[in-house]
Amino acid sequence: MLKEPAVPETARILVVDDNPSNIKALRQRLELEGYEVLEATDGMAALACAARDRPDLVLLDIMMPGMDGFEVCRRLKEVDGAGFFPVIMVTALDTRQALVRALDEGADEFVRKPFEPVELMARVRSMLRIRRMYQENTLLREEIRTASVGSAGLIGDSQAMQRIHQILQQVADSRVTVLLTGESGTGKEAVARTMHQRGQRHEGRFVAVNCGSLSEGLLESELFGHRRGSFSGAVEDRVGLFEAASEGTIFLDEIGETSPSMQTRLLRVLQESEVTPVGETEARPINARVIAATNRDLQAEVANGTFREDLFYRLSVFPIHIPPLRERRDDIPALVRHFLERHRDLTGGTAARLTAQAIDALMHYDWPGNVRELENEIERALVLATDDGTVDVTLLSEKISGPAGPTSRRRRGRLRDVVADAERELIGDTLKAHAGNRSRAAEALGITRYTLLQKLRQFGLDESI
Repeated sequence: MLKEPAVPETARILVVDDNPSNIKALRQRLELEGYEVLEATDGMAALACAARDRPDLVLLDIMMPGMDGFEVCRRLKEVDGAGFFPVIMVTALDTRQALVRALDEGADEFVRKPFEPVELMARVRSMLRIRRMYQENTLLREEIRTASVGSAGLIGDSQAMQRIHQILQQVADSRVTVLLTGESGTGKEAVARTMHQRGQRHEGRFVAVNCGSLSEGLLESELFGHRRGSFSGAVEDRVGLFEAASEGTIFLDEIGETSPSMQTRLLRVLQESEVTPVGETEARPINARVIAATNRDLQAEVANGTFREDLFYRLSVFPIHIPPLRERRDDIPALVRHFLERHRDLTGGTAARLTAQAIDALMHYDWPGNVRELENEIERALVLATDDGTVDVTLLSEKISGPAGPTSRRRRGRLRDVVADAERELIGDTLKAHAGNRSRAAEALGITRYTLLQKLRQFGLDESI
């Protein structure tokens, strides 16, 4: 059975009344209940006391010379930067109009004079319990937010990851547009989510869209919204993702795969902070923080004319490069522990562990698919794990456990040929792991289906798998 939050005996209550005898009577009653009492005989004094001493609750008279209680209540609620504290209006006014106005100005309770002291104390205790629950809820939400940041994928304490955490600390609260670069599978979306969760916009939505997985027409509708009847299949009005992410963050993954016309529209959105839904002529203002990501060299694409230079500079106001896993091998053990716990259901809830030889093999592999490939490997190994959850090196993929695994980083030859061999091997293995399903393989590899089909033709794998 849940225990009701206790009301602290040392709760601080501000009594505001222009009649000193009323304040004295309330002080005696409140102190008898164990509360600390603050006093103010006019509105300005009440605001100054609240700002200085941060009371837990305010008992506020309405009829006062100068600033009345309605105005005091409104200002108290406006400047309440320390979180919710209740305001109980105490007045001789006995009209519905006074009650409605008090509530409209932010009052949490309304007590008419003359009141029963027992009733007033009951309302005070009730409001203080609500305040305590609000405080506990705020702490719980912060704990959940912190936990979600920890599970977002930014695992590890290598020097490379320490630099990433330091950068995120500096940029999280800013509204500046961020461009995340790095190879597929390095965790760019995890970095974007962490940036959102750590920033001032964490109460808003985090909306992610893969720009390379949608056709141009569908992407336009998804991002900007559309009006009913604007095209075939538009059976109702739809709000776009930019609007849905208002007061939050929109994450544009694979931004490098957008078409020239889409790049033009995105540039206008970034410049004007407004979108025009498909089928409409009036622009709508938006207030979403933009984080983009790409595994391409956008500067090279700007040079060869396939990506707009002005859009590139708009996106890369604050560029952050996410290092590949082979450049932060010290994080592999921590990532392994994280994935073992995440996929514990694959062993029926049994706590799994990797032998020292298995960890050593993972540490020496180059991980062309980065963190995503490591997670896939751990999932595969858990399916083959022994009854007690042990994963030995023999249960790892041959590319890792065999001769070509740990020594793969010592390959010799032209860089272009070595990279091509690694790509061919990874694509082939991934397709086999997904029973030839190209859509799922493309998702696992972190590329679009179209890019995968191009790679299959390039490596002559389109007929063999």
